Amino acid sequence: MIKTDWINTDLLSGSHDCADSLAQIKQWSALKLFYRQYMPYARVSAKESVAVICQHHTPALADDKPPSMAQAITTQTLTGSNKAFSSPAKIIAAVRIKPVGPFQLINGVLVEPDSRGKGVASDLLNFINPHLIDKKCFLFTEAILQPLYQKQQFNLVTPQQTNQIPADILQLYLRYHSDKRPLVIMQLCRTL
Repeated sequence: MIKTDWINTDLLSGSHDCADSLAQIKQWSALKLFYRQYMPYARVSAKESVAVICQHHTPALADDKPPSMAQAITTQTLTGSNKAFSSPAKIIAAVRIKPVGPFQLINGVLVEPDSRGKGVASDLLNFINPHLIDKKCFLFTEAILQPLYQKQQFNLVTPQQTNQIPADILQLYLRYHSDKRPLVIMQLCRTL
């Protein structure tokens, strides 16, 4: 079974019972390991909101046929405490939303290699979409991934429009962008 969920990054609050805290620490450790394995330069921060897609190991079906992707996907947003996954789970995709002043930066969209090309990134972006702030949410990406984000209502910021980008966002872009790793800026602009 595949499940999309938020990881509770509030590990230091002490407001959860011991079992919840242990589950959160395990999830946080698994997330950091996932990024270290596939995106070693990424630095996951507890200040970010993090959503993941996990694949839970389920017993084989009676007829030994795996469920279709549509049958297997369940989406649930947690409110309040973050309950542990009921079965061992493997993270197959993750995305981070970094606060930058009053703005949001989509950071570290990552899908494990075996799950790429199956719509997993789109599912994850659809899941976080209600939590994004229109016209105040940005991302930096390689040009080849523009169509993925355009389907999620992100528009390319042209070089002529960079003077309209908030200074904090532009400063981060200039830090990440290089000739060896050229990136483009995109901004969420939902159409009504």
